[in-house]
Amino acid sequence: MGSLSDIMTKKEDSVEFSFKDFFSKCFAKWPWFVASFVVCVGIAVLYILRQEPEYERREEILIKDQDSGGGIGDIANAFSSFGLVSTSSSVYNELISLRSPAVMYEVAKGLDLDMDYNKRGGFHPVTLYGKTLPVKVIMQDVEEQGSTSFRMALDPDGGIRLWKFKKYVDDDEIKFDDEIEVDKGSRSVKTPIGTVLMVDNPLYSGKKLDKTIEIDVSKSPMQSTVEYYCDKLNSSVVDREADVIGLSIRDVSVQRAVDILNNILTVYNEEWVKDKNKIAVATSAFINERLKIIQQELGDVDTSIADYMAKTGTPDIVESTKASYEKSGALEVEMLTISNTLSISEYMKSYLADGSNAFKVIPANTGIGNVALEQQIAEYNKVLLARNNILDNSSAANPLVQDYDTNLASMRESIIRSVDNQVKGLRLQLSNVRKELRGTEGKISETPTKALPLLTEERQQKVKESLYLFLLQKREENELSQKFTADNTRVITPPMGSLKPVSPKKMIILLVALVFAALIPLVAVYIMFTSDTKVRSKKDLENVKMPFVGEIPQVGKRGSLKTNAGKRHRSLKDEKAPMAVVEEGKRDVVNEAFRVIRSNLDFMSGKKQGSHVVMISSINPGSGKSFVSYNLALSFAIRKKSVLVVDCDLRHGSASMFVGMPKKGITDYLTSRADDWHSLVVQSSANQELAILPIGKMPPNPAELLEGSRLGSLIEEARKEYDYVFLDCPPVNIVVDTQIVAPYADTTLFVVRAGLLERAAISELNEFYAEKKFNHMALILNGTDAAHSRYYTYGNYQSFAE
Repeated sequence: MGSLSDIMTKKEDSVEFSFKDFFSKCFAKWPWFVASFVVCVGIAVLYILRQEPEYERREEILIKDQDSGGGIGDIANAFSSFGLVSTSSSVYNELISLRSPAVMYEVAKGLDLDMDYNKRGGFHPVTLYGKTLPVKVIMQDVEEQGSTSFRMALDPDGGIRLWKFKKYVDDDEIKFDDEIEVDKGSRSVKTPIGTVLMVDNPLYSGKKLDKTIEIDVSKSPMQSTVEYYCDKLNSSVVDREADVIGLSIRDVSVQRAVDILNNILTVYNEEWVKDKNKIAVATSAFINERLKIIQQELGDVDTSIADYMAKTGTPDIVESTKASYEKSGALEVEMLTISNTLSISEYMKSYLADGSNAFKVIPANTGIGNVALEQQIAEYNKVLLARNNILDNSSAANPLVQDYDTNLASMRESIIRSVDNQVKGLRLQLSNVRKELRGTEGKISETPTKALPLLTEERQQKVKESLYLFLLQKREENELSQKFTADNTRVITPPMGSLKPVSPKKMIILLVALVFAALIPLVAVYIMFTSDTKVRSKKDLENVKMPFVGEIPQVGKRGSLKTNAGKRHRSLKDEKAPMAVVEEGKRDVVNEAFRVIRSNLDFMSGKKQGSHVVMISSINPGSGKSFVSYNLALSFAIRKKSVLVVDCDLRHGSASMFVGMPKKGITDYLTSRADDWHSLVVQSSANQELAILPIGKMPPNPAELLEGSRLGSLIEEARKEYDYVFLDCPPVNIVVDTQIVAPYADTTLFVVRAGLLERAAISELNEFYAEKKFNHMALILNGTDAAHSRYYTYGNYQSFAE
């Protein structure tokens, strides 16, 4: 359980996230944020400039309620006896109708919305329409669903040039290299895409051209145009308590947006009136047909009477026998009324029996004389119109249409039965009246026999005249009904809107750009931060069990600090160019760091008498151990301690660089080429208390030389002569040299370079410490940057204090 706990603890430590460190990292990468801001905002500004501004126009319309009291509704009710048909409008149904593709198709055809004209602008094309378009183009040979384009140049002298013809067939683009010059005065020309007709736009209000302008002309398929503008059109019910609909559309041309909204309302009203007049139109057609027949029959009767009277010389029977035929006249009036009604009923019966009229409205207000039957016909027509409206936007397979068909069939059968019953009843009434009339005529024995045929003809004449006048009256009533049908809408707010464009939304785009400008470097820094497995600060060494004697801040490329004298120092990253940074009397953070390490090292050595031998090594090459060795030794020398630095890194000789890499050194002593190592020691120019024993020439067998007895003798003699002896050794686990030298050291300092050592290697240091592989091990962290070193805060404080 203990080992599992240790594993979990290590895992938690490895994934621990520090916001302070993260934001410090972000602050250190401020150029990334500046660059990201410039790029993202630049892209956003370029995008805004490349987009043609869109403007929104909105109108509000009232859907009239023709069943409620007041105004036109009352007039319609007052004239209901004239056959006017009125139904209330559902606002939501009208909302769907207003934005239907059928309405938009008529609008697109009327305004030529499938034609698009653009001229070049500063950053984006500029749409030409209405007052800004000098010439309109008609492509006579291009089909409605065809797609093509070309470029047109208009010269100030009236000349026109066409080129860059393109035609699109099944998503394939066909280009033509033809360039056509149009003669002055000519407005029609044959091109590779068909005949092109150019017409001066009467709405153009621009000034006369003073230079050539180029216009890109393109035609889109009508279906695509309709779909595009249907998507652009927005509609909604303004208030559920009111029958008001709001229509709005966005377009790059303000005038085009206004024209679209106005034409939508015009087309809708035309279709609505046409739909409402269907019954009246059917009734007018029925009356006109009957008038033609009756007019012909009336003419035949008039001719027959005239011929008979001329042949027999019969006087006016009506005046001569008025008194005798009063009763007969009353019967004739009754028979006339019955005959009229019977005639209309029989025609209605034949009309209903005709299968071709199955889905046509039944003529109404024909004088059939049966209130219940007229109500049935009116209800049938109302249901039929509703069924046809649904069928216009769907198909006969629609379940709703099929339900209507079933209801209509049932209603039609009921109407046919009612008409049959009325015809039978009228025939029976007519038969009884005729029988009574014959009896009355038989009693008039005084009437001359030759007058009887004339009376029959005159009777027929009266019947025809009465029916003719009756149908004329009904025709006028139907004409009045058609003229009376008013628009279903009233404009409350005409198309209007702001003069400022609604798209592109500049503030939103810039805000998004700013978010991305911050987010991109933040994500990049976060990825670097979370994927960073290197030791960066003392916090990363919290799990190290060996003592920590101090840290040295990074100076140079990754961060810089100034000494009080204003000189710039840096840590030893490139060991071919070492630098002494410790100076007597200086109080910069680098000197303070070495003073802290010096104090901690003194504390570790305790009150032990005699010389103290310190071995300095590392795990990774390039950790700055030679830099630390020399400057730490110099720090002791400033305290008037005699110090010797022995360069035991026979393979590299980094410490020897501080004295110019002399040709003779410890190698000569270890190989017995020199008997006295004192003659090989070089006095440091930085401090008279500091001496360095360089390597001399690099030997081919450094491990064998270090294993010899002469190294031990050298160190023992140095103990007696110097207060401190620093052994600058190569990294452990790379070569065996450090393990050979280690037994001679009283203290072992491991130099860990920030940003170089993997955190996983900490466990290896702990193993060294646990196994006591080296004497009195301690740790130095070298090269911490501004984001992780406490010395930068001290440096800022020191500068402020000074």
